[in-house]
Amino acid sequence: MPRKIKTIARDIAKFAPDDDGDWRRLDVLLDELWQAGSPEQAIPEMLSVFERYPEEDGHGVMWSLVHGLEKLPNYESALLSSLARQPSELGIVMVGRMLNSGVTSVDGVSLLLTLQEISSTATSTHIEEIAHSVLSRPR
Repeated sequence: MPRKIKTIARDIAKFAPDDDGDWRRLDVLLDELWQAGSPEQAIPEMLSVFERYPEEDGHGVMWSLVHGLEKLPNYESALLSSLARQPSELGIVMVGRMLNSGVTSVDGVSLLLTLQEISSTATSTHIEEIAHSVLSRPR
């Protein structure tokens, strides 16, 4: 019997790579989430992974989050809220991808101003550099 979305979402929210740095369990959870249907119910939990591991890509596994989120309706506002709480490399990359597709604001919030704020207030040099890099791309 498939597990309920809330249970899968809770497991995503609690996810941590194992002691060997293995992120495959996250991939399994994401597959399970999509198979259960209505994955948009777990957008906050998926974004929480970015917030807990802001400078990681999970050996590529977190790109599954990026691609999955981008397929969901109305994830953009939650992404900006996540970035306000904890700027993350892949969250910034997602904003860059929105800009590349012609989206300039979400719910009246300028994506460029969001990136400028992150680049000027980030406590991590890496996050600051990622935001600056995305900002400096020609559009």
